[in-house]
Amino acid sequence: MKNITIILGFLYLCCGLGFSTVTAQNADSQFSINVSADIVSSVEIITIRPMNLSDAKPQNNQIHIDPKSSRRAGKMVAVGNPNDKIRISFLENRQLTQQSGSQTVGFQYRVTGNTRDDQATAEKLNAENRDFRLNDEGRFYLWIGGQVDVSTAPPGNYRGDFTLEIEYL
Repeated sequence: MKNITIILGFLYLCCGLGFSTVTAQNADSQFSINVSADIVSSVEIITIRPMNLSDAKPQNNQIHIDPKSSRRAGKMVAVGNPNDKIRISFLENRQLTQQSGSQTVGFQYRVTGNTRDDQATAEKLNAENRDFRLNDEGRFYLWIGGQVDVSTAPPGNYRGDFTLEIEYL
């Protein structure tokens, strides 16, 4: 009986210490997450001008907004820590949905970017992740355009989302 009590006591002690260790590990993990969240800065994305398709005239059943030259292109600026590396990614193909119905049309987004506020010299960005650097003022300028085939689209107002992700490296 004495051996069983000692063994049970030893098992209880081991289980108790094991539980305490797991609890401590969870507490350490939680603490690390909180600390890293406080250290990491965010990149702010400011929309300066939305893309304007409202009175664009189709050519060959296509509306095309060139992000490198069109005044209709949307303009955004990413603001963060000067000279830091960032990664930019976005979904190139999205659906626009008719506001008063269920019709959709496909829209292919085109994006250009530049460390200078100069649309004409901006570089074309591909949809896959790409690394860039913020300028000395912590800015990176983006112009958003694209094209849509309107040959089968009934008249109406269409809306859609464009998601652009920017993260620090």
